[in-house]
Amino acid sequence: MGTDRHLPEKALALPFPYVEVNPEDAKRLGLKSGDLVEVYNEEGNGIFLVYVTDAVKPGSLFLVMYHWRGTSNSLVSGYTDPKTTIPWYKGTRANLRKVVGAIPSVQKTASFLQQNKFD
Repeated sequence: MGTDRHLPEKALALPFPYVEVNPEDAKRLGLKSGDLVEVYNEEGNGIFLVYVTDAVKPGSLFLVMYHWRGTSNSLVSGYTDPKTTIPWYKGTRANLRKVVGAIPSVQKTASFLQQNKFD
């Protein structure tokens, strides 16, 4: 089975794992698309590229599950639903803090257009 993660154009378009942040939260935290943040909780942490989008509700984050440069799996709560034995992916609490502003090389190749706009 092939993978597209080794395609140069894929690496340029999506160079880091990402976190989607609501515009209200981004404004309050001084974040803009392309900034790097550390997302952390008592379970773990990771460095993610910010995508500002209204696809997530204020106070919520969406993190990509897998990326060749990192994963959000280390942040998942240790709680497992007793009926399904599925980890509580969507109920895990986390916080974030800005690590550094935008990286110029990333700004040149990655698209920060909202992915949920179809008009």
